[in-house]
Formats: sequence, structure tokens, C-alpha cells
Amino acid sequence: MNPDVVAATTYFLTMALGIAARTKRRSFGKWHHVMYGLCCVTLVVAIIMHPSSLHVVPVAALLMLPLTRPRISRTHDMVGVFGALGYAMLIRM
Repeated sequence: MNPDVVAATTYFLTMALGIAARTKRRSFGKWHHVMYGLCCVTLVVAIIMHPSSLHVVPVAALLMLPLTRPRISRTHDMVGVFGALGYAMLIRM
């Protein structure tokens, strides 16, 4: 299987968990952080196995996400969508 598809799938599942937490007004922080770590690992593996300049956008998003506050502002959400668009471009190519 394409490593970029695995990385994107992991990211989209993590994003779905975050959306569920926001809409249900619950905290899945522990699981969301585990999934975030898995996103980082799968992206690093994808970069090693299939290097591309298209990896820059998902890497930037993953680096910015910990610097944002998900409950206080919508910046976390916007950066997450930015990363999702980057992954969509990555798996489209």
C-alpha cells in the first residue's frame, strides 16, 4: 500500500476524532494525542519511502497544531483543514 495513503488515512481518522470531540463537547484528548503521534510516525515513514515536495504542507500542519489551542480559538481547526488539504494533494498525485 502507498505510504502516503496510510499517512493520509491516519490523519483523517485523527481529524474525525477531533471533530467528534468538538461536536459532542467531550474530550478525547488521550486518544487524540495518541493518534497525533501516529500521524507523525506515518508521515515520517511516507517521507522516507516516497520523498516529495508535497509533504511540506502536511509537515507544516503537524508542526503548527501543537502550538494552537483547540478549545479557545478556531485556529486549531483551520490548521487541521490546511493539513487535510495538503494530504488530499499528496494522495491525488
